[in-house]
Order: sequence, then C-alpha cells, then structure tokens
Amino acid sequence: LGRKARQGRTTMSNSVNRRTFGLLGAACAAAIGFGAPAMAQTQLSIATGGTGGVYYPMGGGLAEIINNHIEGYAATAEVTGASVENMGLIALGDADLAIGLADTVAQAYSGTGRFEGQELSMIRGLGSLYANMVQIVALEGSGVTSLADLPGKRVSVGAPGSG
Repeated sequence: LGRKARQGRTTMSNSVNRRTFGLLGAACAAAIGFGAPAMAQTQLSIATGGTGGVYYPMGGGLAEIINNHIEGYAATAEVTGASVENMGLIALGDADLAIGLADTVAQAYSGTGRFEGQELSMIRGLGSLYANMVQIVALEGSGVTSLADLPGKRVSVGAPGSG
C-alpha cells in the first residue's frame, strides 16, 4: 500500500474504459495538480479491494488515467480488504487514494458504526465512482421471498471488513 506496505501486493494495469473514469480522473488530476508541483515521479498508492470485486478494476483504471495523463505521478492499484480497511490505510498514510462505500467513509469521518470512538476526520471524499446498487438473491425453495424472511438465515455479505 504506502511505500512501506506495498511489498507482496497484487497490482493491476489492464486497460479500462476511460469514459467510466472521466469525471473522477479530472477531479483527481485537479486535486493532485494543485496539491504539489510536478517533479520526479511521485508514486501514488490506490487502495481498492479484492481482485474479484469491482473496486480493484476501477482502481486500476484510475491508476491508468493518472499514469497516462498526470505528469510527474505514477499510480498503482493495490489489493486490500476494501472499504473499512481502506479508511485505516488512508488514516495511517499507507495509501494515497482509496475507494470506499459512502456509508463507510461517512462512519470513518464521524467516528460512528464500525469506527465508533475512532473518528478519522483527516479523510476527504473526492468523488463518486458509480451508483451502488444492492442485489439480494436467495435460492428457490429457501423460503426467502422478502427481507422479512431473513432473520435466522445465513447471509453472505462479502469479505469481513469489506464495507
């Protein structure tokens, strides 16, 4: 992740549709461009999520935009545990940019929910990557036909700490 935690992490540099990241790329370009003068390559770490999720390819696309369009900066998408872990990585300075669910970012900033008593008031939101929809799926014959049927059932919500 940051310079001290990057060893052994998976990176991604696959091509991604640039239009998907246009607005965010422009926002990051402006933030980075105004934040520091251009000089030798400055390495940026982008905390994403697992390789099987959406955050990793999005972070790879963002890294590609930075690498191809922002002089003086080189970015790498880093595999992480996703939203909750990413807030900690930003707070510790082990990542320069991070992807996170809006509610996780809000909880981290305000010290509520998973971050109760650990207010991370130093984090800042830069932009929205995509509309986050949730699909709830159950097997036919499971007896689950609505949210009211979920109590007492085993539910998979992703990797622990992913958001």
